[in-house]
Amino acid sequence: MNKRGYSIVEVLIAMAITSVVLLTVVTLFYMGRRNVYGGKQLTYAVSVGTRVLEDLSAMSSSDVLTSFNIDDTTTKTTVTVNGIGGTGAGKFDFTNSVGRDTSTCTVNGGTPPPAFLCTDDTGQYLSAWRALIDENKLTNGQVGVVITPRDVPATPPPTCDNPPCPWTSARFLKVRAYVSWDEAKNRRRIAFFDTTKVNRD
Repeated sequence: MNKRGYSIVEVLIAMAITSVVLLTVVTLFYMGRRNVYGGKQLTYAVSVGTRVLEDLSAMSSSDVLTSFNIDDTTTKTTVTVNGIGGTGAGKFDFTNSVGRDTSTCTVNGGTPPPAFLCTDDTGQYLSAWRALIDENKLTNGQVGVVITPRDVPATPPPTCDNPPCPWTSARFLKVRAYVSWDEAKNRRRIAFFDTTKVNRD
């Protein structure tokens, strides 16, 4: 009776097929874990952004200016927000605007509240938003706002160009809030939340 085993070629082919299948399965597990983790970060960032929008919705146009220490002497600049995919350079520039963010915040060594002290934070909103960021959930998390004065052309012509406009006489303030964080090494993500304030004065 002739008993024949597997040849070395058959064994190598079987090992190659098994390796490809195992590599595919491991890759799927890794990508699934990364997507779940990224989804948790995004969900947390959206909850922070929702809180920011709730705070902004309670403010009038003049409240926004007062809360972030802005008046007609405040210089408008180009505010750059980094970490935006799909824009070529990974950043977006907002012209004729003013930016405020939690990167200026430091831990309050004095008697709380607030837990943080931030620059140009008259209303202590930045300090409150910074306190919302849990570093265990959002690595290098940051909350910011970009404020831009706007005016709509009308007849007779508006009292200022479109843009720029003086802060206190602009008909609208466009407020773009954002939450940004490091999703992974060399990969920063950002979520934007927009609102507009009408100057009713």
